[in-house]
Amino acid sequence: MVDTNEPSDEKRSFTHPDFDPIWAEFANHKVPFVVHVAVNGHYKRMPDSFKRNGRSALELGGDAPAGELGLVTIKNSAEIFLSAMIFDEVFERHPELKGISMEHGAFWVPSWLHALDFTARNFRHKRSFSRTPSEVAKTHLKFSPFAGEPVGWIIDNVGPELLVFASDYPHPEGTADPIRKFEASMGNCDDSTMSAFYHENMEALMGIKL
Repeated sequence: MVDTNEPSDEKRSFTHPDFDPIWAEFANHKVPFVVHVAVNGHYKRMPDSFKRNGRSALELGGDAPAGELGLVTIKNSAEIFLSAMIFDEVFERHPELKGISMEHGAFWVPSWLHALDFTARNFRHKRSFSRTPSEVAKTHLKFSPFAGEPVGWIIDNVGPELLVFASDYPHPEGTADPIRKFEASMGNCDDSTMSAFYHENMEALMGIKL
């Protein structure tokens, strides 16, 4: 697992070429890096002032974020970090490098992919991209959704290769029956899509075949 970035504003981005030897080690050993909600470099997803709202924060329990804004913004640090990894061309310099976003949800991934390509189009007169940013994301990254997210809809919008099953058992956000909750929204997914979600996408990430 890696931090989503150095928490000090004075330090370099982890996408700086000075860190290339680190990313090269991941790539050379074919070990994916993991960004996880619990390892976020002390990144503040939102200003603390939003917490001083005259209300008590709702608690989901376990290690889930407190309050509605905590859950809505759970993906912010991963979204910024992975965007930087793509636009700063870390994956272009290390074509074998792969990574996964764990416990940031996946509800944001369809709009993020569109935002990446929208941004690239707007900067195309400043620099050329050998691949669209969304193509880079689909080649190098995986995401684990939360049980209860509209996984079928997400797959319809991003393709079958990006999402991987995870339950987070025994934490409460994993629910008592994650498979049922996932499949409740996957009625239109065919057998190949289900196999990709449950094991093949993770096999591809890890470079193994069960």
